Amino acid sequence: MRRTDPRLQIITETIQGLIPGAAPAFTRIDVVELLPGREGHRNYWTGSPAGLAERVFTALFGRPRTGEQQSPLARAEDAKQARDLGAEIAALQQGHTDLTSAPWYPARPGDLVHVHYEAGGLAGPAGETYLIEAGDHGFLSMRLLCHTLPDTDNHPVGCYAVTDDSDPLMDLWFEAGPHRLTIVRDGLVVHGGAARSSRNVAASGPSTTALTLAAAMCEAEDYLKRGEPELALARLQSDKPLPACGTPGPMPEHADCARPRGHRGPCSDDAAYIEPPHECPALPEQLHAVVTVDAKATAVHLAGLYTDRDHAVDHASGYAAYREDHSDRYVKPAPGLPGEAMLELPREGELQAFGVQLAVVVPLSVLPDPRAENEYAAEGMATALNSDDYADDYRDLDE
Repeated sequence: MRRTDPRLQIITETIQGLIPGAAPAFTRIDVVELLPGREGHRNYWTGSPAGLAERVFTALFGRPRTGEQQSPLARAEDAKQARDLGAEIAALQQGHTDLTSAPWYPARPGDLVHVHYEAGGLAGPAGETYLIEAGDHGFLSMRLLCHTLPDTDNHPVGCYAVTDDSDPLMDLWFEAGPHRLTIVRDGLVVHGGAARSSRNVAASGPSTTALTLAAAMCEAEDYLKRGEPELALARLQSDKPLPACGTPGPMPEHADCARPRGHRGPCSDDAAYIEPPHECPALPEQLHAVVTVDAKATAVHLAGLYTDRDHAVDHASGYAAYREDHSDRYVKPAPGLPGEAMLELPREGELQAFGVQLAVVVPLSVLPDPRAENEYAAEGMATALNSDDYADDYRDLDE
């Protein structure tokens, strides 16, 4: 069985390096004890560098584990070093098949992915937890939630986080390996590779509980961000995700409501639907009135009010008396009154003897509410500073 502990590999390579350039297959270690006073009598031990490395490793860390699981990428690298192209391709193909044929594949938004790192060197065991989220362009993203891993150049924290990826688990699966991953979906462990590879399988229970709690906290955080605190509380009080609302769609061909039960606002077949916050409509800055004047110049008709000038022109064009140059001649800014307009009336029968003799578009500016202006001014006066607030400064001037 292969021993792939990196510490054992480092010790072995160090011993092999005592003779630079020596071939490991032809290297032997001889340890000799010379007994004083007994010429020609000695004790000795002979072995390979790997055998000596294993003895040193066992004295320091205990016997190395056999049958150590490897990631698909590590298996491919070993085959590459052995110049076995077929084994290298087979390792990569098998890793891809193992991922895509898993019953829980593909990943879904809301999945929690935890990767476990064994103790090595001066660092103890550590881990990272990622959250699968919907991306902005139809793919998936994987965001780092928390970690217990020191940030180093060899392995920066959150290095497996991706944005808008068609398969966000691919790099993590190949590099870290499925045996180090634990995947939680809807509060249940759907892939427990890290638990199965542990010496103490019973210890996976607390780990699963912690991941279940992390999933609940993550979903509750999403509900709070969406402005639904009652759903966040309900999720924290539940040991599983909130069930779907299930209200039938408005038509038979429409899916049932997929939003969590007890949601606010309308139903939707999109579980992540967020009702937009209410916004009061804002008044436009400019309006356009369609105005007509009769032949006797005794009546002014306000035919309509539009926010778009082209729409107002289309309306005014329906009158035979409309001409574009009439607006320049009869509609003018009111002198001394910014934002207001003045309509100059034609004389009786000046443009047409019967019916409507003038149709024009009058621009109007929407003015601020004078009461709101007064309230704003009063608030400013109430908070304004006066001479009493600058008594020391005035006293300095007097002196």
